[in-house]
Amino acid sequence: MTATNWKREAARLLGAGLAMCALLASPAARAEWWEAKTAHFVVYSESDRDDAEKFATLLERFDNALRTLQNMPVPGPDVGSANKVKVYRSGDTDNIAVFAHASGSGVAGFYIGRAGNPVSFVPAHERIETSKGIRTGPRLDIKSVLLHEYTHHFMLSNFSTAYPSWYTEGFAELYSTIRFMDDGSFHVGDVPQSRGAALDFLPDIPLERLFDTKASLNDIQRYQVYTFGWLLSHYLNFAPDRQGQLVAYLKALNSGEDSLTAAKRIFGDLGQLQKEVRRYKRGPFLGYDVKPGNYVEPKVAMRELTDAEEALIRDHMRSQRGVDAKEARDVASDMTGKDAAWPESMPAQLWVGEAQIDAKNWDAAEAAADRALLLDPDSAPAHLLKANVFMGRGETDRSAYAKARPHFVRARNLDPLDPRPAIGYYLSFREAGEPVPEAALIALEQVYPNASYDPQYRLVLTRQLLDEGKGDIARSVIAPIAFQAHAGKEENLLLAVVKAIDEGKLDEARTKMAEIFRKAKEEEEG
Repeated sequence: MTATNWKREAARLLGAGLAMCALLASPAARAEWWEAKTAHFVVYSESDRDDAEKFATLLERFDNALRTLQNMPVPGPDVGSANKVKVYRSGDTDNIAVFAHASGSGVAGFYIGRAGNPVSFVPAHERIETSKGIRTGPRLDIKSVLLHEYTHHFMLSNFSTAYPSWYTEGFAELYSTIRFMDDGSFHVGDVPQSRGAALDFLPDIPLERLFDTKASLNDIQRYQVYTFGWLLSHYLNFAPDRQGQLVAYLKALNSGEDSLTAAKRIFGDLGQLQKEVRRYKRGPFLGYDVKPGNYVEPKVAMRELTDAEEALIRDHMRSQRGVDAKEARDVASDMTGKDAAWPESMPAQLWVGEAQIDAKNWDAAEAAADRALLLDPDSAPAHLLKANVFMGRGETDRSAYAKARPHFVRARNLDPLDPRPAIGYYLSFREAGEPVPEAALIALEQVYPNASYDPQYRLVLTRQLLDEGKGDIARSVIAPIAFQAHAGKEENLLLAVVKAIDEGKLDEARTKMAEIFRKAKEEEEG
């Protein structure tokens, strides 16, 4: 998957992965890889079977806990195979930053919300940092990082509410420490141990500045958004004297009221609130136990990877992590011929074909797509791969866009829950510079429930809605990702779009959206 459209998103969501050196090393013994499938996850784990199964069970229990806390059905509606989060587990925590091209950053995992292909990378085991045999202190653990990022995924998938950055991160931190008990119950409210030092020794963010979306934060304050955001979220959620205020504040924010104005009106004296929160961080911290009714242990389907999958999984992970032009060529070179070497393996055809598309090797990608279609003419992913070959060729031959459309239509009919065929079908007209038919517009909007976790999809849909003059709907689509950052050196264009819509200036909103896409294009080409 090409990384260029996702660089900023990956950086915002911690951006990490698994060390390249570890991934490419050839172990002396045959690696043991397992696939563990649940209702909302597909885990590819370089571990023994029991470990993979337990990890998948934990993730599914977490999804069930989030649904329970939001009074939603458990386990919820079928999300389809494409929308399950693919979690790749390999290596240890020391490998993460190298794989993410962020050596020394200390990150412990990452998530990228791509429509129809949400992915996450975490180590299979954690290396404990010690000094002369003594652990040097808490660090971000594997479980908490993934649960934090999945909370973002869950919120964008299920709610249209816009949250400020401090609450987005604080809420995710709050839920990332959910503790599960053997009887099916869970506890909410534990302190994230890895944030303890920051909580004790770094200064609080002044609430006047935190609530002011136009204010810029310094480096320490941006780091403290996670820690202080957790503390403030914890206090406003649990303090008896503050009950109802947070909901009122978020409602005001979503109605268009200025964040700082709403905070002063609802929370009252912000200096007093700052004092209360400062006292609260000394503890004790409140929390509660939840016992879901009729608890049932999540079902996990286990499968050992085939020889073909094991031969390709490491290169596939590099592809899924995201690649620039050079990396795309390197990955494609490493995978070249392996689809032909494993002609009976559908994953081999799909994984190699995707890598060849990233490298813009259209003929090689089409050969893999054709093999996939021979294996299964009714494979939605195979038709999607074939369609994307034509979309790539459309960059230099616009007639190719029309050839992609029948495959997008076929893929959508075969798997209505996968949002990618509908998005691709719409883009085949948009990229070709042709009028977009009503059917494509309807399809683009219809997949919102299964693509809303993808910020890039939200941008595409917002642009289209603005073109149609549907400002209110466009605002509801873009607002959840627009309020997630304070002002910086450059204008927050997403927030500028929301502001223009609120002021009834749809032409200005469209101009700002065009600037967003122009900058993304320049970044991709640069």
